[in-house]
Amino acid sequence: MPDTATRSVLVLDPAGSATAQAIGSHLGSTGYGVDTAAEVPTDPSGPLDAVVFEPGLLDGAPTRNAADQLLTAVERLRPHLRAQQEGGSRIVVLTSRDGLGWPSRPALAAESGALVSAARSLALQLGRTGTTVNVVAALPPEGSPLRAEGRPENTHLYEPEALTPTPVTRQDIADTVAFFLDARSGYVTGQVLYCCGGASLLSSMSV
Repeated sequence: MPDTATRSVLVLDPAGSATAQAIGSHLGSTGYGVDTAAEVPTDPSGPLDAVVFEPGLLDGAPTRNAADQLLTAVERLRPHLRAQQEGGSRIVVLTSRDGLGWPSRPALAAESGALVSAARSLALQLGRTGTTVNVVAALPPEGSPLRAEGRPENTHLYEPEALTPTPVTRQDIADTVAFFLDARSGYVTGQVLYCCGGASLLSSMSV
């Protein structure tokens, strides 16, 4: 892939989320050429080195059919993704650790799980084209309205907490996205990386 300073990243942000803004700001500050859009551009300018799909699940956005949105976006953008002989391209999908199960957000959990399945299938489909597809699954970050929900009704569970001393932030999530975009991550595809301070170890339980 080209050097960071010349790499083009499209951040698809249909929900207008704070997490997507943080990702775009972080990538831009480290030298990437970043465009942010709510919908797939009709004619992206030049080849795309990376696409980040952030449907807003971590910020509690009322997203529906996120997996369908992802598949449609990738199909439309495929002609614009940088070809294998030019260094290939990256797709990074943002989702929630709720895909492991959470009693008060079954719809969000279903959306999260479907995104993981769609991303893994895209990784299988696009591997030979030089495009990697990976997922960042995170806890709702510090500042997300989901953090204030408290104990789900009729259970003893609380919102899963990071095992680390500090809560997950949007900057942590942006850093994890940047890991997948790094040229050194070109042999990683079809993977789910939990940016959750170890909360995924608890599955659907809380501490």
